[in-house]
Amino acid sequence: MLRKAMVTVLTVSAFAASLLAQKPNFSGTWTLNVSKSDFGPLPAPTGRVDVIEHKDPVLKMSSIVESAQGKQSLVANYTTDGKEVANMQGPQEIKSTVVWDGDKLVFNSKLKAGDNDVTIKNVWSLSSDGNTLTRNAHFVAQMGEADQTQIFEKGAGGAAVAPAAKPATAAGGKSNYSGTWKLNVGKSDFGVLPPPDSRTDIIDHKDPAMKVATTQDSAQGKQDYTMTITTDGKEATNNPGGMELKSTATWEGSNLAVNTKLKFQDNDVAIKTVWILSDDGKTMTQNAHFTSAMGEFDQKMIFEKQ
Repeated sequence: MLRKAMVTVLTVSAFAASLLAQKPNFSGTWTLNVSKSDFGPLPAPTGRVDVIEHKDPVLKMSSIVESAQGKQSLVANYTTDGKEVANMQGPQEIKSTVVWDGDKLVFNSKLKAGDNDVTIKNVWSLSSDGNTLTRNAHFVAQMGEADQTQIFEKGAGGAAVAPAAKPATAAGGKSNYSGTWKLNVGKSDFGVLPPPDSRTDIIDHKDPAMKVATTQDSAQGKQDYTMTITTDGKEATNNPGGMELKSTATWEGSNLAVNTKLKFQDNDVAIKTVWILSDDGKTMTQNAHFTSAMGEFDQKMIFEKQ
């Protein structure tokens, strides 16, 4: 009798241990609940959806992130066996190892932010009903430490965030900006600069080469100029209106980021412009941030395809 009781206890204990050892599966379509999340000192996105394919130890995550800088389509691949993998998030390389801690998945990542080394420990946990994914991240850098909690809620299917939703794309999901684009002056915001009366850009984009022919009417008269850049990060020099501009262009997900330097009245001016193409390929938004000794300001130009 005693022996039978001991066998029963051991069997129940082994069964309980096997349940505790079960690892959750994170597959699914996950929508970030921005209002329930806490982003600490970092800016919050306006929206994010992740599609996760998890066949342990392989985990693939396809993300669409919307923020003040526009929309990004990102893909990351991991393995949960502790092997280091490298993923590109826009121009940023992130090296990560992923391991199980009980029923939680722990991502340890490292990256460079400028000249600073940043490490991130991100712990994923799944609710008991499998409908809520919580990601608790701890950031460590020379500038200090910060915490962040992101709450994702499970949805049905994955078509809503398919990275191929944008029709006008080049290889690798990068936007193609070719076409005739007319500036919508009324919808645009020029900040402290005077708006033109009208502007039309004709873009010939055969990645990595891009040529932009501009015709602009303003209080200063009519201007016609052409600029050429490449999207591979090589510096290009152009002289629209007699002003020398030095630019580099690189991809940030599906968006093009153009960094330009120029001189204005002996002042160095830096401009970062992010080009964003709408999902239907009919609207191009250029968000620019200007920095100089005179101060900083932003500008948004909305172009419509003709």
